[in-house]
Amino acid sequence: MNHKMQAAFSRQRIVVVRLLRSPLAQETVWSFVLKASYAGLTFISTVFLARVLGAEGYGIYAYAYALVMLLAMPVTAGLPNLVIRETAKGLASGRPEVVKGVWQWAGRVVTGLSLAVILIAGPLLVLWQGGLDTPAGQTMAWALALVPLMALGNLRGAALRGLKRIVAGQLPEFVLRPGMFLVLIAVNVLVVGQRISAPIAMALQAMAALLALVGAAWLLWRYTPQEVKHVSPSVDTHGWLFSSVIFALMSGFNVVNNQASTVVLGIFETPGSVGRYRVATQVAALTSFGLQAINMVVAPRFAELWARGEKERLQRLVTQSARVVLVFNILLTAMFVLVGRPFFRFVFGAEFDASYFPLLVLLGGQMVNSAAGSVAFLLNMTGHERETVLWIGLAAVLNLLLNFVLVPLWGILGAAVATAVSMAAWNGLLWWRVLRRLGINSLAFHF
Repeated sequence: MNHKMQAAFSRQRIVVVRLLRSPLAQETVWSFVLKASYAGLTFISTVFLARVLGAEGYGIYAYAYALVMLLAMPVTAGLPNLVIRETAKGLASGRPEVVKGVWQWAGRVVTGLSLAVILIAGPLLVLWQGGLDTPAGQTMAWALALVPLMALGNLRGAALRGLKRIVAGQLPEFVLRPGMFLVLIAVNVLVVGQRISAPIAMALQAMAALLALVGAAWLLWRYTPQEVKHVSPSVDTHGWLFSSVIFALMSGFNVVNNQASTVVLGIFETPGSVGRYRVATQVAALTSFGLQAINMVVAPRFAELWARGEKERLQRLVTQSARVVLVFNILLTAMFVLVGRPFFRFVFGAEFDASYFPLLVLLGGQMVNSAAGSVAFLLNMTGHERETVLWIGLAAVLNLLLNFVLVPLWGILGAAVATAVSMAAWNGLLWWRVLRRLGINSLAFHF
């Protein structure tokens, strides 16, 4: 008996060692590190801006940023996902001309759409915020510069991930941009001695996005295969346009779900309330970066295992990844529940004490998000992305309706309830569709 137990233990140890040394494990660790760095840098920037700008100033900044993220939806148009897919497929099939073609085509589309948004919607938004003579109008003007800078940077990150440069593909977005933003703020406050206002903060954000774009372009030039550099591009406009529309709808609905509460709050409440709610959402987002980090790594494995018909291995991978994410979420949630109120007072200041109860509600939605597992990626990587678009779109409509009903009644708490309910709804619906379509239970624990 002891001999059998020792043999079993030895086999398990070999499996664990192989798993830890595998590219999957290494990429997962690096994704966690990059996501943790992004969450940490964003959190520090939020604390710094909240203290320097105050609730009203930070509310102006957060509202302009949320509006610009909504404007960026038609600009990116789901193109990063298309670039990832076509780059990987083009290299695998020995067609470097397709890789170069999709890079150039996507870049032209993003540039044209960015100029259209800035020239058409830009002046209207600036005037709506009071014109260039007001801090809100100046902040909005600087925020518009983020539209092309972030969109072009995301395309280059997507191209790097398509080249299987997972770490390099995430570095500009998750480390360079938030890191340079924090450095620029610190230099202006501590070295130059300049007083930070909402317009200056947004200008520094635009400068950080420009530096990240330059870094992403250099990384892509460095890792681009020679056969891609020296080949004539091949373009499939109609096929790429159709695919990008599907991905665009998905990305757009996700942005609506993430930013709708902030925008509706800006309509009914004061900038101070927007700032307090924004702080709560930033803190709650810390519990979800584990899921985002794992999704970067497991998504291509989902497609591979499904294509091979290895359903049992796919179920094991789905379950294991969901459990890791859920445990990580539970630990962070418990910490914020126990020390959340003194945490807000100590880190952000007494005027952000009202962010605590909305945070608790948002943490409940994030818990459901983690427990459901990688439902959207499972559908997308197995050819069922239309279902993902349908159910996330319905959740976005529900989110907007709940916000317009609950925000006038409960303020920032109503915004938190609307976000958490819609998040739980679309995760539950996608879990059901994964179970019906794929026969895979994406939950961390099966009952």
